[in-house]
Amino acid sequence: MNSFHSWSTKLFYISCLLIVAGMMLIDVARAIASIGMILMAVSGIIYTSINWKACKSKFGIEYFALIGIFIMLLPSFFYSENKDYLFERWQIALPFLILPIIWMKGPFLQLKETFSIYAFFIVCVSLVAVHAFVFYLLHLDAVNELYLHSQVMPTLVTHHPTFSLMTAFGTFIGWTLFNVSFHFKYPKTEKYLWAILALFLFIFTHVFSVRIGLLALYGLIFLQVFIFIIRKKQVLNGLIALIIILGTGAGILFLSPTFSNKIINTNEDLEAMKSDGSANNKSLASRMISYKNAFEITKQTSWLIGCGLGDIRDLNTQIFREKYPDVTKPIIPHNQFLFLLAATGILGFLMFLILWIYPLWKFKKIAHPFLWGIYTLMLLAFQVEAVLETQLGVAFCIFFILLGIQTTIASQKQTSIS
Repeated sequence: MNSFHSWSTKLFYISCLLIVAGMMLIDVARAIASIGMILMAVSGIIYTSINWKACKSKFGIEYFALIGIFIMLLPSFFYSENKDYLFERWQIALPFLILPIIWMKGPFLQLKETFSIYAFFIVCVSLVAVHAFVFYLLHLDAVNELYLHSQVMPTLVTHHPTFSLMTAFGTFIGWTLFNVSFHFKYPKTEKYLWAILALFLFIFTHVFSVRIGLLALYGLIFLQVFIFIIRKKQVLNGLIALIIILGTGAGILFLSPTFSNKIINTNEDLEAMKSDGSANNKSLASRMISYKNAFEITKQTSWLIGCGLGDIRDLNTQIFREKYPDVTKPIIPHNQFLFLLAATGILGFLMFLILWIYPLWKFKKIAHPFLWGIYTLMLLAFQVEAVLETQLGVAFCIFFILLGIQTTIASQKQTSIS
């Protein structure tokens, strides 16, 4: 029995690593993340079957809250005409149903195991960033030109907003692992490895120059400084560190041609908005139109229940065609809250907000920095992206919320034992 227990725990751990690797390779080997989720489900079933009493003790409202995020999307079936798009949205959101059930019933991970998964993530995201950075150095002029046309340097993860969130989160992870001196075998060497990777990802996020990534990065930096000041009660040292970080970041941005070109492109977007010019191929202008469309759709349909998850894309595209016919690539509302407001109304929006924030609220006094970190990251990302409307965004969000919960629980157990 003990051998099966150990085997299922190892399988669960391996499945976590596969899901992380699958996020990085989602555009070249989509099956890896799926295989990871299947193995995770298998390990959960095995663990449950041999250790039912332990599983019952793990039931927590935080898991049911996350499951509720998927369930709240189901009523759209009754008032959405485009069932194909509705089923596509359900399929993308499915990890919110499956993964919390598995983590609720599956094996416990020890603190060192959860830290090692974060370590694996930062190594993976750093490798992808190195690949992109080397490509950039070999094609400087061509890549710099992309930034004048609302594009960015090519990466293995083609959805650049989510990848920029990954690099920002990787920076936060590296600094946190450095602070806790996490290591596998060589304490001093590995401790500084996390600091080096964090510094590299800090620089890369600036050179990558994706607005959402920079916003998330500095949100996490302010969070880290705040945690430092609260725990160490060293206000002056915390403020000095913040000034140094801000100065370093400003210096990198000033020297980076990608950021300079991004500023030129942003200014062109702003001028187009001021003069009511064409928003075609203008990311910022198109984004602002998508925000207006969310309110217009809600106004035309129902403030209470929205237009229905299945119809939001069609209604949004229709407004683009009628009012902005020059825009060749209509985009859905690039704000997760506004997207849900238009699709599910005020009821859906409030339900999502309560369900999504509940796990952090439950652990607010004991939440591990990794849990605070992912929530800070996603809260900022939701303002400028509909992160949960992509398969990668959903996987990234739900996986690290669940891992953050597990890390918080494991940290408290270790503290109580010691």
